[in-house]
Amino acid sequence: SLHDALPISNKQNVGWVRRGEEVCYYQNHIKRRGGYYYTATFTVEFPHDQDTVYLAYCFPYTYSDLQRYLYALEKDPKRRNRFRRRPLCQTLAGNNCDLLTITSFACDSQALKARKGVVVTARVHPGESNSSYMMKGVIDYLTGPSLDAKILRDNFVFKIVPMLNPDGVIVGNYRCSLAGVDLNRNWDNPSRKLNPTIYYTKNMIRRFMEDREVILFTDFHGHSRKMNVFMYGCENRRKLSMRLRERIFPRILWKNSSIFSYADCSFN
Repeated sequence: SLHDALPISNKQNVGWVRRGEEVCYYQNHIKRRGGYYYTATFTVEFPHDQDTVYLAYCFPYTYSDLQRYLYALEKDPKRRNRFRRRPLCQTLAGNNCDLLTITSFACDSQALKARKGVVVTARVHPGESNSSYMMKGVIDYLTGPSLDAKILRDNFVFKIVPMLNPDGVIVGNYRCSLAGVDLNRNWDNPSRKLNPTIYYTKNMIRRFMEDREVILFTDFHGHSRKMNVFMYGCENRRKLSMRLRERIFPRILWKNSSIFSYADCSFN
């Protein structure tokens, strides 16, 4: 579905709101490899003359929004002790790709080494800004004061890459990086020069797995048409005993959350 949004008026200071009527998404006559392209159309009424209006496919979440948010976390007297921030790498345009480590740091080395690992990434596709809002919620929760968050920090080490494609976000691409490639199709053999964020994230995960058992990797996305909250997972064909492993965490989410749809999940 199309989530076009616009502020009603700068002077009214309303912010981003959902607008648009007669929304239609259909196959057009322009050919592409394996089929045709699609067109999205919608109607928007502009009630004010000489107004300034911005249209967006989803509610925006910019690279600057992320930097301001992380800076505020570092200035928070309590939250800053619950995470570490460092540059994972630099992008083609020279922007930092941030890496956060969240755990309980006030412990002995043996206790830290015994913890299992979790990796969470987001925003490999720049236009899927809803993934950044989900990521913000995760970071808020994991660095927060609740007892459950403390239990998670005491038992796990979280490695978080909140924005895998900063350049694409900055220049306004929907799916591609500055090099014009879909970074989510370059995990098998990423180029250190052309796909640095994927290359260094993959290396980080490899080193992380050498230090401890990594029990979960999840990458946040937004879907252009499907509704609900759901997961896509791998299908392990090599080991029969491992065939259902990717379904465990989504199943737990479905059992514990009224907004998660297991029926919309796919594991192939």
